[in-house]
Amino acid sequence: MISACLGMLGAVEAKPLNVLMIAVDDMRPELGCYGASHVKSPNIDRLANSGVVFERAYCQQAICGPTRASLLTGLRPDSSGVHGNHTHYRDKHPDIVTLPQYFKNNGYFTAACGKINHGVFPKGSAPKWDVMGDPQSWSVPAFRPGPRYYYTEEGIKSAQGTFKKMFPKRPISDWGKYLVFGLLTESPEVDDDVLYDGQVAKRAEKYLNDFGKTKDKPFFLAVGFIKPHSPYIAPKKYFDLYEPEKIALAENQERPENAPRFAGQGSHEKRRYTDQPNRGPFSTENQQRTKQAYYACISYIDAQIGRVLDSLEKNGLAENTVVILWSDHGYHLGEKGMWGKTTNYELDTRVAMICRTPGMKAAGKNSQALVELVDVYPSLASLTGLPVPKHCEGSSIAPLLNAPDKDWKHAAFSQFSRGTRMGYAMRTDRYRYVEWLDKKNENTVVARELYDHQNDPHETKNIADDPKQKEVVKKLSKDLDQGKGWKNAQR
Repeated sequence: MISACLGMLGAVEAKPLNVLMIAVDDMRPELGCYGASHVKSPNIDRLANSGVVFERAYCQQAICGPTRASLLTGLRPDSSGVHGNHTHYRDKHPDIVTLPQYFKNNGYFTAACGKINHGVFPKGSAPKWDVMGDPQSWSVPAFRPGPRYYYTEEGIKSAQGTFKKMFPKRPISDWGKYLVFGLLTESPEVDDDVLYDGQVAKRAEKYLNDFGKTKDKPFFLAVGFIKPHSPYIAPKKYFDLYEPEKIALAENQERPENAPRFAGQGSHEKRRYTDQPNRGPFSTENQQRTKQAYYACISYIDAQIGRVLDSLEKNGLAENTVVILWSDHGYHLGEKGMWGKTTNYELDTRVAMICRTPGMKAAGKNSQALVELVDVYPSLASLTGLPVPKHCEGSSIAPLLNAPDKDWKHAAFSQFSRGTRMGYAMRTDRYRYVEWLDKKNENTVVARELYDHQNDPHETKNIADDPKQKEVVKKLSKDLDQGKGWKNAQR
């Protein structure tokens, strides 16, 4: 595998390849390069034109902490022990060698800008950014700007009101030091660099300028953007790209027929903001404004990604750098009546993933292969000529960069818990199959879901109990193997 991957690199194989890893928070694959012409993403599309777009890439768990833990450790959630945002993978595996740490141990200069790890804070503590990330992973301390969100008078007032309720004894001047939620959307008339992600792009540019001057050591640069995670805040010029009254509402706003109620979620992530209803439906105007803001944040992020890619090229580094872009999970924007993530459905588990490497034969192509975020660790190792660590539970996607239509793994695996239940999901070429197991007795299946993407691509009807599907369910249940079926699905 490694020799084959190196063969694609041709003349540049003698020089160690650099790595630029771009992470985007909460971005579903609704981009120009994924066929969504209404979303303006010219810079991501530019990367897609020189790389491979993975149309069917999936996360391991549709929430920030666990999905990033899987990507960074190479372990699936049940192996990493991370099933929520209050657990760090070091709590379970103090000596695990992470993806960037592996490159650091092999002579790379590793650096991080923005959100790569998920900020961890113990339950009951004040929610603050984990500024250092994972110190073992980086050659220098990770750069992560502060948590301030709001910049308009109305936005600041809303955040300060929340802060007073959360911390009545603390001075109001401290509001910008904590994660407090006021308005859901805001469009301040400010320059890009005033906001968090502009600062991240600026720091990434500085790193690339420095790398371009020295070029004496290979680098692994991780650049993490927090938008389009809520609150949806971006400079006004990006909001102006979209007319809310022309934005189509989500189709199929009803929960899937015959699905267990607990499989969905109540849009709590959206409802926690001060200008949103605590219960009941969202108005047409509310939905259109929310989608406008979400798309504006994508366009804002796209501009920052363009800055980073331009800097890579300007400094003469593009021809010797593997570039991979991924989003940590998908998102619902009103589909199934839900806003946010945290389910096992297609829209929450499907992610954006684009990869480009020097000498690849399939530049500008799309791949329908089933791939996963847990594949990123072994992929970057093999693409740069490093042995894939034995603990990795994914597969290298390197062969797909030459042959995107190559026969590949037969399923992708995700999971999400609901109280005492753990839902294990398997996405095959045709089906999405989910088993909900009682955590106290993992042999007890308390509910099943089956969606036929050939006939029901929006997952509107659970057909697991249809007698006609008995043999299909039997086979898929065997392949899922209570969440352990990934072992037999690898390439």
